[in-house]
Amino acid sequence: MGKSFQHLDLGDRATIQAQLTLGMRPGAIAMVLKRARSTITREMHRNGWMAKPRRGTIAGGYRSSTADRRARVLAAKPRRRRMLEPGNGLWGEMLDRLQQGFSPVQIASILGRMPNPVQISHETIYTALYAMPRGQLRANVLDLLRRHHKARKVEAKNRRSRSIPDMTLIDDRPLEVSERLVPGHWEGDLIIGKGNLSQVGTLVERTTLFVALVKLSDARADTVAKGFSTILKRFKSQMRLSMTYDQGSEMSLHKTLAKAANITVYFAHPHSPWERGISENTNGLLRDYLPKGTDLSLYSQKQLDAIAWQLNTRVRKSLAWKSPAELFLPKGAFHFEKYWTAIHTSKKRPARIYRVAGKWKAKHASHLQTNPSAKIPTRDRGH
Repeated sequence: MGKSFQHLDLGDRATIQAQLTLGMRPGAIAMVLKRARSTITREMHRNGWMAKPRRGTIAGGYRSSTADRRARVLAAKPRRRRMLEPGNGLWGEMLDRLQQGFSPVQIASILGRMPNPVQISHETIYTALYAMPRGQLRANVLDLLRRHHKARKVEAKNRRSRSIPDMTLIDDRPLEVSERLVPGHWEGDLIIGKGNLSQVGTLVERTTLFVALVKLSDARADTVAKGFSTILKRFKSQMRLSMTYDQGSEMSLHKTLAKAANITVYFAHPHSPWERGISENTNGLLRDYLPKGTDLSLYSQKQLDAIAWQLNTRVRKSLAWKSPAELFLPKGAFHFEKYWTAIHTSKKRPARIYRVAGKWKAKHASHLQTNPSAKIPTRDRGH
């Protein structure tokens, strides 16, 4: 026999049961499996084998399936007590840090720098928190986390992203794009709806923060390329010079989009949302109108245009309290003072989507204005 040791598997245990049924002795079975005799006898005795079984008992009472199930359960049990579990001193210290507003990553770092350092991974802290039994205590502890997530989604290590052919990274963008020197350079993304079954494309111009939304029937690459190119072609060629996107598979037909809209497409590095910070921030604003858990397929393109128009007529601090429509649209196309003065003097307000019993009603988006020359709608009661 070799020096290496390997645990018995289900096949080995099935052989033991079959050999015992035939009346074979442990030594003979060990020779068949090329194992030590003591390995076979321990396996037999710990799994119900009897030297003098009752009449009718097969294989002396040994059952391979039961023995294998027991071995797997025991293998999953820890051989020593966990470092972090409810009731011990480290658990109390961890909770104190959470109540002070620290994240598990920060707590792990702090504990490692104390006079009596404790080397612990932030993943160990997360595992201990989410391993707590369901109930009010678990809910109270998880509420101490910044994101208040009720379940832990662990990202797979060394996960390979799907390769997009012939993509150009943002490292090759001209200075005028990265420094936001001239308008016409966009960032794109998808907002996902309930159950990952619906989506809306988002476009935001990097210099003026002008927003455009794209209705999409699905997230296939050909659908995304057609939808984005259709919306981008609303604008003059000098206002659609480039677009920066993440490395999602929906943009695999970026060459088709680039040709249709006459635009250059750049890609951010994998798992680097900060490289498209303007898009991420805009998505957060859009979630006021398109909240998570909403079926986004209910929105028409006209309703999405109305939502975008509300953002585009809103003043922004980063634009010196000007609105995106003032800076992006051709001179004379939008008069900020006239637009808001007309709304004020008429005592009518553009209707807004609002939350009712935790749900958002998409039908109210149809009342929103989509352009400054449109007639201001009458405000419904309750808006």
